[in-house]
Amino acid sequence: MAEQSPLVIPVFDLVLCLSQAVDLVNPLVADHQKRTAQIAYGLGMQMRLPESELHDLIIAAALHDAGGLTCKDRLCALDFEFQDPYGHSVMGYLFLNSFSPFRTPADIVRFHHVPWMNGTGATFDGIPIPRASHILQLADRVAVLLNTNLDVLDQVDGILEKVRAQSGERFVPEQVKALEALAKKESFWLDAIYLQHINILGRRLKWEQMQITEDDFLGLTNLFRRIVDFRSQFTASHSAGVAATAEILARRCGFSDADCRMIHLAGLLHDLGKLAVPVEILEKPGRLTRQEFAVIRRHTYYTFHLLEPLKVLDLIRVWGAFHHERMDGNGYPFHLEENELPLGSRIVSVADVFNALTEDRPYRKGIPGTDAFKILADAVSKHRLDHQVVATLHDHLNEVNDARRSAQFLAFKEYRHFVETAEMLTHRT
Repeated sequence: MAEQSPLVIPVFDLVLCLSQAVDLVNPLVADHQKRTAQIAYGLGMQMRLPESELHDLIIAAALHDAGGLTCKDRLCALDFEFQDPYGHSVMGYLFLNSFSPFRTPADIVRFHHVPWMNGTGATFDGIPIPRASHILQLADRVAVLLNTNLDVLDQVDGILEKVRAQSGERFVPEQVKALEALAKKESFWLDAIYLQHINILGRRLKWEQMQITEDDFLGLTNLFRRIVDFRSQFTASHSAGVAATAEILARRCGFSDADCRMIHLAGLLHDLGKLAVPVEILEKPGRLTRQEFAVIRRHTYYTFHLLEPLKVLDLIRVWGAFHHERMDGNGYPFHLEENELPLGSRIVSVADVFNALTEDRPYRKGIPGTDAFKILADAVSKHRLDHQVVATLHDHLNEVNDARRSAQFLAFKEYRHFVETAEMLTHRT
């Protein structure tokens, strides 16, 4: 088989895509990461950081709350006095560290809530802390102090007063001085408020076009998957099961090896928009209310649009985001008709329903594969699911079921390892 050409992804577009996905967790803190990145950029330029260090700082700033998996996590971090060198910082580090191009930003994120403590904060548990971690903490706290409902220039003196009061104890004095010098420029504060300027960072700095191998691409996809699925033990293995099921169904439906790999990735990414669904709904043990189900119905819309800036993911986006569309046009959120649904989307739909029925949920135990097939067959009779794909599932039910169980077992094992590692790293000595 011919060697696959590396995929090319604009680094800054990828970072913004992931940042916007994480911001879905709580709309009350939307844009906080991008605002922090803009402030970090200003500080980095003021301090004349080398370009590579500045790039890593901006990536870390735009993704620093990736470990804040619940609404409560995100809101707590918006308290100026918040200090927690463990918690969501460690979770964010573990997520980002799994994608090799983000390993240096991951280290920055890990320590971004460690206070300076008059120099003793240069290390943490014997580990040297990157300079950029302390810059990120300062940028993060300045972003927290900004009230976007008030005139930003009227807030400058108050913000500087609060920051100065913790110079040496919480913040590095040299970095506070850099902020004071930078604060004289109205443009710095206006850039932080008017977030359309975040897109200009893609032009101000020489961002690379990231070339990633197929293995790296799987790592990137798994980064997205973990941030989505690891919010709850009940969703920890769902996307892995959907991906494994979809890949076998696609192969049995005659897809090429390359397209089978793509549909596997679509399965891993299909629920990206579920970051907009609170954990309380995902883990609710009873029937959802009408309002809660309305929240659920948004998630595929977000999946579709979050991935839109990354053109290399277009096929994956369409196959994954349409998994709740139905053949009769009564699916959601776009109500596409049968002739508008590509076969890849139909396969992911069947894979999603099959996994949802067979895996354990907070409100019920999973049902056997044979019973799940009966429900799928009924959906075919009502013209909701594709008859060819469901027939393929029937013909290869044991193979699909074995692959689903294996993928979900490994994914849940991975989840438990992730949780145990996080607990080990956050253990206070």
